[in-house]
Amino acid sequence: MTGAPPDGTRFVPPELAQARTVALERLNRLYASWGYAPVEVPALERYDPEHPRSEQSFKLSDRDSGVLALRSDFTPALAQLVRASFPEAAAGDAGALRLRYSGTVWHAIHPELARTREFTQVGIELIGVSHARADAELIHLARESVRAVGLAPRVEVGNPGFVRALFELAAVPEERRGTLADAIDRKDRSDIRALVDELELSGPAAAALAEVPDLYGGSEVLDDARRLAPWPQARAEIDRLEGVVAQFEDDSELLLDLGMARRLAYYTGVTFRAYTFDFGQPLLGGGRYDGALLPHAAGFSIGLERLLSALPAPPPASAPRVVATDDVAARRLRAAGIAVLRASDADRAEALAEARARGVPFLVHDGRVEELTAGEPGELAALAALLGEGEEGAAGA
Repeated sequence: MTGAPPDGTRFVPPELAQARTVALERLNRLYASWGYAPVEVPALERYDPEHPRSEQSFKLSDRDSGVLALRSDFTPALAQLVRASFPEAAAGDAGALRLRYSGTVWHAIHPELARTREFTQVGIELIGVSHARADAELIHLARESVRAVGLAPRVEVGNPGFVRALFELAAVPEERRGTLADAIDRKDRSDIRALVDELELSGPAAAALAEVPDLYGGSEVLDDARRLAPWPQARAEIDRLEGVVAQFEDDSELLLDLGMARRLAYYTGVTFRAYTFDFGQPLLGGGRYDGALLPHAAGFSIGLERLLSALPAPPPASAPRVVATDDVAARRLRAAGIAVLRASDADRAEALAEARARGVPFLVHDGRVEELTAGEPGELAALAALLGEGEEGAAGA
């Protein structure tokens, strides 16, 4: 079998695989420190045409002629897990349930669009509670997720309920709300005005729709929003967003976006996206979706490949520090956390040539360590001590 992998999939070389491992370890450590427990869900699911990503699913035929699908999103599967394993939480009667996940998802896409078919999704879900404190916890962790991998975070926070309220006030037809919401979310004023004119919308609420993209910035935009939309329905959504922001002692890394209007039918409360500077695409996104899959639930997901693409090029994958012909000595070093390559040949000369060819600085043969090239300060003595040689027993280059 030869050739490149299928379009939208990739090979992962050692440097990138190591960077992925490091990023996942940092994210999992962050989420665990806040009490988020790991869960796993199947990569194979029963195909459901009502699934939020059913059109993107890879469909498979089972032996019994049933139709299966590769996992295309973690959140619906996680909701099934909650209903099966935590029925009280699924009913909204058990307090907060904190879960985290990571794994591969697959999307069937058109190859000419050059989009990814296979990628890693990492995320957390806070289930069973619905209030400003819970929303703020997720926004904080979204911000810290970006910081955990070494990037400077910028988090945009909005509430699609504000746009939804304006749609109700302006009597926007239900079947056209998705298109108009998309134009508002993209801040495309020309598309917004064209749609307002096409739908023959009029009145103060319709006029306000064209101004929503300007409601972007610090906490001052909340007052701007109240002036633009003084109606009780809209003010209630502004107050809801303000209540979440008030949970932060320092909101300097938060930007408010009252035009955040994606997936109006799904998100029911505050939504957010995290960015880093000089990288135009969002690194993660999420929000509150009460009633969509569970009575009370909110969370966010990270596309790990995109997150890594925002980082500098990864350093070369770390190589073993020692080549050993002596298995007993090698086990002792590995037990101390040192990477040891087992020599392909037990002969010292062959092992020495292998170590030099691979750029490994130390050789262990017959229980003795030899320094072939200069290692880290004190590294030779430390290896000798682990092997019980004493510093005088170590051989220099």
